[in-house]
Amino acid sequence: MIAPTAPRAAPLVLDLVRGMVAATNPAVRLTDDLHARLSDWAGRWYRDELRPADLALPGPTVRLYRTWQWHRWGFGLGALWMVPHCCARAQAVYINGLATWPTTLAALYCRLTGRAYVVAPRGGLLPAHVALIRREKPLKWLFYQLLTLPTLRHARALHTTSALETAGVDSLLPEIPVIELGNGLDLTQWPALPARPQSGDGQVGIVLAFAGRLSPEKGIGRFLDIWRQTRRSGDRFLIAGDGTGAYADQVRAIAAACGAAVEMRGYLDQDGLRRLYAEADMIVLPSGLEGGDIRENFGNAAAEALACGRPLLVTRGLAWDHAGPAGAAVLFDTDTGSVGAALAQLQTLDSAQWASMRTAARRLAESQLDIDQMAARLWSALVPEA
Repeated sequence: MIAPTAPRAAPLVLDLVRGMVAATNPAVRLTDDLHARLSDWAGRWYRDELRPADLALPGPTVRLYRTWQWHRWGFGLGALWMVPHCCARAQAVYINGLATWPTTLAALYCRLTGRAYVVAPRGGLLPAHVALIRREKPLKWLFYQLLTLPTLRHARALHTTSALETAGVDSLLPEIPVIELGNGLDLTQWPALPARPQSGDGQVGIVLAFAGRLSPEKGIGRFLDIWRQTRRSGDRFLIAGDGTGAYADQVRAIAAACGAAVEMRGYLDQDGLRRLYAEADMIVLPSGLEGGDIRENFGNAAAEALACGRPLLVTRGLAWDHAGPAGAAVLFDTDTGSVGAALAQLQTLDSAQWASMRTAARRLAESQLDIDQMAARLWSALVPEA
């Protein structure tokens, strides 16, 4: 199996690799130590600190190539040899993402050689995302038409993570089988956390947290502004994420106006995220608040939060609508009044209700987000004869 991926998604792919190894041979598993080292590599790769010598140890083959010029596209000449070489050695290929340099090479190679492959679009076929490309990026849409969509038509299946993403696939590629399955987690790496310790300063408030990019599709700027106008004394907001440009600067300006009530923590690795969740009562996923632009296919931070026993405050219409009836989330629509009402609802919850939501969050993760169960289903789609 090969999973061409970007550094930001690497921890997810590493968990999926571990699960597929178990699905292929239950006697073979990645050790916790190796898993930890792989996850550490992913974080260091993201910060451009990883070196080839770091990869020299027994276990799954991890291959990197250096990108240049078009980094977001993953462009690098090393991929011309590395991706086909890895695909040729694989029994089947799981391609994580689309319309990048390595994922396109992998899909083309598999198409030309007849090798089985499954593609996870990772939001690349969401209706709003496709509409944006058609409207504002004609060259990228041409790339979709000439390479991306033709290779997807020959995939064994597409792995989507939400009903919204499936709808996007069906509108463009109705003939392709779809496996709708959320991203899984190694739940041993994300244990349930105790309730947030009280600050001890006599102020009782609600602590919200957000983990993700500071970009318009995440909706954090508008949500933060609404929260700023409605918060009570003692309420706090923890924000983990990076971003550049005018939007990210706007988010930082709103945070600065809130003083000590908002903490901007920047990029966090897995240990940092666990500490973030431990300090919060609820995790926010406000994608779609900026002009109704819903380009969030799943929301990995939401899955991590549920596994840690943290309920969600999340936009309706994403992958988490079922968490509301399960007692693990409070949902809101994309208008200001609905967000304000959801925030006001939190103020009415007592300690027993918070405890019930924490329990429901972990229960939901255990029943629907276990990586071994999800990887086994994906493996059976990749290699049905196995």
